[in-house]
Amino acid sequence: MAAMCVAILSLGSIIEVLDVTLSLAAGLVVMILSVEYGDRTALSVYLVSGLLSLLLPVKSPGIIYLVLCGWYPVLQKKINMLKPILARILKMVLFNLIFILLLVLSAFVTGIKEATFIYLTLIVLGNFCFVAYDFLLDRFLIFYILKLRNRLKF
Repeated sequence: MAAMCVAILSLGSIIEVLDVTLSLAAGLVVMILSVEYGDRTALSVYLVSGLLSLLLPVKSPGIIYLVLCGWYPVLQKKINMLKPILARILKMVLFNLIFILLLVLSAFVTGIKEATFIYLTLIVLGNFCFVAYDFLLDRFLIFYILKLRNRLKF
């Protein structure tokens, strides 16, 4: 499964337009592992595949996977056990902390500090994308358990 995650991430490294999309797809593999074998196994595969993905020529799929898309599906199951309002607030705070940290690091690395409007736009759009991602993770989990689980037979 770690090899499958690295293969998916390597496609994102080859086709750079799909780096975020394929990072999300690799996170789905981790979510399936979490359902079938538990969180410990899923997080082990996440760590192995995340570290191996840093060896890819283009690092962005691996970084996106390591920073958010690999571990979030495992944590999402735990957060969803809380009250819905508290869960939503916790998810948004967690995402915004990570996303702002990435934006600050990218501004530090690139040296572009004058692009405040661009960063604010990225934060707003990132929040919309994260809400959609969170919603789709919930739906994919239901789809997996009801339709795919019996066919895949882990």
